[in-house]
Amino acid sequence: MDFTEQLKSEILSGIPQENSCRLPFLAGVTKNCAYVELYKKSAILTYELTSKEEAVALLPVIRDISGGEVFFVQKGAQGEKAYKIQLKDGTADSLLEKLHLSRYGETFVLDNGVQYLNSLDRDSFFNYLRGVALVAARLRFADEEYSNYSMQFTFADKEYAEAFKDKMLALNIDLKLSESKTGYTLLTRNSSDIEDILAMCKAANCLFALNDVLLKREESNEFNRMSNFYMANYNKSVAGARKYIDAIKVLQDNGTLDVLDKKLQTVARARSEREDETMQELADRLKMSKTSLSRALNKLLAISEGKYDGRE
Repeated sequence: MDFTEQLKSEILSGIPQENSCRLPFLAGVTKNCAYVELYKKSAILTYELTSKEEAVALLPVIRDISGGEVFFVQKGAQGEKAYKIQLKDGTADSLLEKLHLSRYGETFVLDNGVQYLNSLDRDSFFNYLRGVALVAARLRFADEEYSNYSMQFTFADKEYAEAFKDKMLALNIDLKLSESKTGYTLLTRNSSDIEDILAMCKAANCLFALNDVLLKREESNEFNRMSNFYMANYNKSVAGARKYIDAIKVLQDNGTLDVLDKKLQTVARARSEREDETMQELADRLKMSKTSLSRALNKLLAISEGKYDGRE
């Protein structure tokens, strides 16, 4: 089950309102989904978003923090759907400065590499993480087609990915770093780590959904464990009954059963007629103890094998 869109929706519905919280949030967004282009003599900062919902929610935040003119583009150059927010020249540079980002030619990087990321205190990093998760995360829960839980972040820059990994590791969340065609991926399949990340992102509904999936899976695992336990006992019981039934058939075929005492004949008949019953169930039906039933069946087995010495 892919919960990425639900995660994004929750983050968008809870965008911080105070500037002290919105700045690191928007820095996380900007670092991971925006780029700078040079068009004629203008430098254009562009946020490339995946949905209109994202654009509509982020537009007022970007406008408030930049304090300048912001444009919403809904169609691309060829008329295809595109959801972009754009700022030009001085407005773009002013916003990047407030977010501790700088423009270098046609791109921008985090000032001093990873220093800003490492400088964030716990609360600021949580807001930064929410911005990163909005544009760079993918969230999946286990279902019939996908057996694992996973949360991953995809970044373009290796040094940044390593810094983000270290920041998460300081919070006891160990993300595995790998290189892919789309960049560098940080991944966890640990449900406890995913729960912690969702809590940091204040994604309560996703967290509840994950707990529900975990509970149902645990109930299913417990059911399977109990089923396997009962089936193993059942198979053991059937296998045990089989040797007595085979012995009784030998006694029937050679006529020995007809000359045995009535008690043994009754036990033999009951065992043959009710192959699936356990020893306890058969003993209850015959109104005798399980020990007495076992003794009688073992006597029938010994007689069929020619090993009975006449002693009880």
